[in-house]
Amino acid sequence: MKKILVIDDEPFVARLIGAALDTVGIEHDLEYSSDGAQGKIMAAQAGFDLVTLDLQMPLMGGVEALKEMKQNPKSAGVPVVVVTAQQDPAFHQQLMDLGAAAVVTKPFDPADLGDVLSRILAGEEFVPDVGMPGSGLRPMGG
Repeated sequence: MKKILVIDDEPFVARLIGAALDTVGIEHDLEYSSDGAQGKIMAAQAGFDLVTLDLQMPLMGGVEALKEMKQNPKSAGVPVVVVTAQQDPAFHQQLMDLGAAAVVTKPFDPADLGDVLSRILAGEEFVPDVGMPGSGLRPMGG
């Protein structure tokens, strides 16, 4: 059972991520935070296997939350998948440079997201690639 934290101010996104994990057969326990400030604290306390992170949220945005999660030794090793409507490849690279495991653009197909999440959970690394429909990323070396 994989423990996943969804940090997003839209609760339905947690359901979509749960559905994405279901499509690829990953048993999961989903927890939810509606803002980056609470989410970064949860990420450091609860032993998550993966975090998904929105960027536009109240109290603390996703970029600041990502920076703080990666600076905290308790959450630095947890893969963070940024889920954003932002499609700028240079910005995606900045997020990867800050420590994101992958950047997935909205809207996304749940099956595509499930594939990305399962590959991240398996330890695969990604680099931004806006030429790939759906996910906005590609495997390292691929």
